Formats: sequence, structure tokens, C-alpha cells
Amino acid sequence: MRQRAAALIYNDHQILLILRRKNGHAYATLPGGGIEDGETPAEAAAREVLEEVNLTVEVGQQVLELDNLNNHEHYFLCRAVRGEMRLGDGPEGIRNSAANSYDPQWVDLSRLDEVNLVPEVLRALVREHAPHLHAPDEVNL
Repeated sequence: MRQRAAALIYNDHQILLILRRKNGHAYATLPGGGIEDGETPAEAAAREVLEEVNLTVEVGQQVLELDNLNNHEHYFLCRAVRGEMRLGDGPEGIRNSAANSYDPQWVDLSRLDEVNLVPEVLRALVREHAPHLHAPDEVNL
């Protein structure tokens, strides 16, 4: 089973999501990806956030661990400390195309039900932890 780590990053009343279009399907995910050999789940979450959305984060508490399809996933509360949010220079930026798009966006929590967030269990998790984190002023979000 593939090991994966992802981050919940808040900016006031918004959550950072990656809006995806792939093979005609539209959905949203949290920034994250595969855990590499020798990496802890927390280290992977920080690396993936930097690669995908160009933000350096402090990784906080793990708030969920679950099996999803062929992945064993770890979800962490993270706080952005540096960077300007945009599609990063990692594999997602390289693969980005009309048929397979990656669009990082701050999504207002009041609009969360309008987004096809996968896996669905994340919707409740995002709401549960929303009040805990805020981005610092020096980060260009």
C-alpha cells in the first residue's frame, strides 16, 4: 500500500485546496503526495506542500490517518511560514495541462459544500480544525 501525506493549511476562513481536472473529472484535494524512502510522514507533507503550492510550512499535529483506495494517508495541520501561493515547480507544475490540471486555490469554508473534495471524509475534518490556524502576515497568500 502506498504511503501518502497531506496538509490542512488555513488562511482565516479559507482552506488551501488543489482544484483538479483529470480525464474530464473535476475534484479537489489537499496538497500532498507520496512519502519517499527515509522520509517521515511529516517531512513528506512539508516537501509536497513546497513542491505543489510553493509554500514553506511548519507541520503540526497529525489529525487523521486512514486507508483510502490503495493509499495509507496521513493528514497534518500545517501553518504557512514563507512563500507565495502558486502552482509549484514540482511534478504537478510540470504535468499541468488542459487535460490534467492543477489549480491551487484558497476556498472559503462557506463554499466547501460546493467543492467535490476527495476523499469525502475530509470535509468534516476541514471544518473541525478550521479555527485553529491562521497564516502569518509575511506570507504572500
